[in-house]
Amino acid sequence: MTQIELERQTEDYLNRFEAAVRRCPDIQDCYLMTGRSDYLLKIRVADAGEYERLHRSVLSKLPGVSRIQSSFTIRSVVGR
Repeated sequence: MTQIELERQTEDYLNRFEAAVRRCPDIQDCYLMTGRSDYLLKIRVADAGEYERLHRSVLSKLPGVSRIQSSFTIRSVVGR
């Protein structure tokens, strides 16, 4: 999961970010959030190297992004 903070939360910033995310096939889901992060992205990659490529070539270039924080799962404990 990747949490995104935008530089500003104006309608223009939100719209530009959301339009860019919709064009990115590597991003499976995108949720507008409350709290510190503005968006939560669900991204599926094969390994850390693929994530690094995605981070450098896609995530860091999304419009208005000021902070990116990612977490990786180690294993599933409960899946219902």
